[in-house]
Amino acid sequence: MSAETTNYLETESLGRLMRKYAFPCVISMLVAALYNIVDQIFIANASYLGSYGNAANTVVFPMTVVAIAIAVMIGDGCCTFVSISLGSKKSDDAASGVGNAVVSVLAVSLALTAVYLLFQEPILRMFGADVNEETFRLSKEYFFWITLGIPFYMFGQALNPIIRSDGSPRFAMSTLLLGAAFNIIFDPVCIYVLKWGMMGAAIATIGGQILSAVMAALYLFRMKATPLNKSCFRFQPGLVRQILTLGFASFLSQFSIVLSMAATINMAVKYGAMDSVFGQTEYAQIPTAIAGIVSKFFQIIISISAGLAAGCIPIAGYNIGAKRNDRVLGLMKRLMACEALLGLVSSVIFLLFPSQLMLIFGSENESIYYTQFAVWFIRGQLCLLPLACLNKGSFIFLQSLGKAKESSVLSVAREFVFGVGFALLLPMIWGLYALPFFMPAADTVTFIAVAVVLLRIKKELENPATGNDKVCETGEFIPSAEPARTNYIITIGRSYGSGGRSVGKLLAEKLNIPCYDAALLEETAKRSGLNRKYLASMDEKSLGTNGLYQYVGFNFGHDSALENLANQAQQEVIKMTAGQGPCIIIGRRADRVLHDTEKILTVFITASVESRARRVSERDGISPAESRQKIEKVDRERAAYYNQYSDSAWGFASTYDICLDTDKLGIEGAVNIILEVLGQTTTDTGKKGTLS
Repeated sequence: MSAETTNYLETESLGRLMRKYAFPCVISMLVAALYNIVDQIFIANASYLGSYGNAANTVVFPMTVVAIAIAVMIGDGCCTFVSISLGSKKSDDAASGVGNAVVSVLAVSLALTAVYLLFQEPILRMFGADVNEETFRLSKEYFFWITLGIPFYMFGQALNPIIRSDGSPRFAMSTLLLGAAFNIIFDPVCIYVLKWGMMGAAIATIGGQILSAVMAALYLFRMKATPLNKSCFRFQPGLVRQILTLGFASFLSQFSIVLSMAATINMAVKYGAMDSVFGQTEYAQIPTAIAGIVSKFFQIIISISAGLAAGCIPIAGYNIGAKRNDRVLGLMKRLMACEALLGLVSSVIFLLFPSQLMLIFGSENESIYYTQFAVWFIRGQLCLLPLACLNKGSFIFLQSLGKAKESSVLSVAREFVFGVGFALLLPMIWGLYALPFFMPAADTVTFIAVAVVLLRIKKELENPATGNDKVCETGEFIPSAEPARTNYIITIGRSYGSGGRSVGKLLAEKLNIPCYDAALLEETAKRSGLNRKYLASMDEKSLGTNGLYQYVGFNFGHDSALENLANQAQQEVIKMTAGQGPCIIIGRRADRVLHDTEKILTVFITASVESRARRVSERDGISPAESRQKIEKVDRERAAYYNQYSDSAWGFASTYDICLDTDKLGIEGAVNIILEVLGQTTTDTGKKGTLS
């Protein structure tokens, strides 16, 4: 982040910053939302398709979401891997990541296509396509042709974030825009002029997907940061595993939509069959069609809501890192006001003009039952959009403040527990006409918890001293003015509770060089503009374990962006720190970051689980059993963090120059051996530093 940028984020008016950063996010998400709704609009207005076609479109939609969920898992995971590799100056690794992502998405898309073709009817029945014969026929027709486009669809969606990571966000956006434009132009041609029905709608969609995929494929030949060659496409299972791990949050984000729609559609089918009107064969498809249409209305509004909040992430992150709590609080108030206003205006429109809105979906060609049920469903499901927007905006904004735990719990509760739970529960008690109220019920319960969290955060921002920051023992040592007794960089990895920090501090005193541990977080916070508490929550943890808020809701294009920014900033801080002269760096994978440094000694400190448990128990005042659990958890996190970014293994003797056991040596004994090694290396090779 340049000085000009950081100054701008701290001094420019919040309103102008929100417009600058939020607008592109909103546009991006609106394009994605509208892409899904175009087919349904044209299908609904074809008199020979109508509500049957709408129901078929609704039934097939979750299968396309499954495809995009897998595609964004590969694409977003690769995007993050490429960014990390480039930040580590490992352009070859980045290129291999792109090549393996391309191979993976092609293989998986073909496999998914085969599954859809082989098990077409069972899949459609699972989502309520057999509500009547005509809906089932149209669903099969539409699903068959959409399935043929799955490889192109998944390829284009997976390559989009990869192109962004290569530094071409405008080109990435243009691939989506042109594909959507193609679909919009050819849908009416295929449906109204050529009379191709559901096949026509699918062909127009596939055409747009092919266009996007071809543009993305052509870009592969002119990658800027990661030029590709044949060797990049050699399949590497370990690399693919890393990519999928990094993108798993994006997968769950999309997959939650499938679960919610599955619950809604199945309840609409089940309880519609018990209704005196919709139990009749000629009207049985109406509840399914209406549920699908209303969900598209909701997607449009919530995509704007998510875009507003996503645009505030860099603004909030920088200002809280700069300790400008006043601006963070002001930003939060403005965002919540915008979210509430967006929801209020939207709900008013849906409550006042449901019949007029349904004209977009061809209600004039349908029975009175279609319009009546649509009006009820729209008013019921979309009556409390202010709460829905406030909830969505809060989930995203909380993450920018480093509140990963609160954001994760609230998001999972809203989308999985309450969202799916109320959709299943309400019709069981009050029948079909209670179904649309699952959303306001879920948002109301969630908002109570959201309000409590927001009020607590407001108090913390107004009175920073009352927050929950904890000052820990950092282990830092500031040397005296005397000369350093070595010209080496010493990195110390350690198993939790083994005394690695104590070894580092004592060694620093002996060598009269600085020792860095938690101070690295402070410098990383300044460099990245992120909150120190947020950085502490992800410190030496595998990338993606803190972005749990992305497991649910919409994928708003910032998957793992903050974690990636933090990782790159920390690498820069480590390199900058080492560049200032001899020092000791505790943990943070410093041995790998500095692996090209000539004068470096890498050390790993360990001890038996029993002695570590005793040390942790005494230090933290917890039971031995709790100590063991904590040791296991922290060691697992450190290993995952280290191994994720490295081709070496955390804690393995082959990874380090020396490994020392403080059980046998004690703290001072371990320090003395390191001192001896530093002196011996000079004697043996003449390359490394001397103690004198």
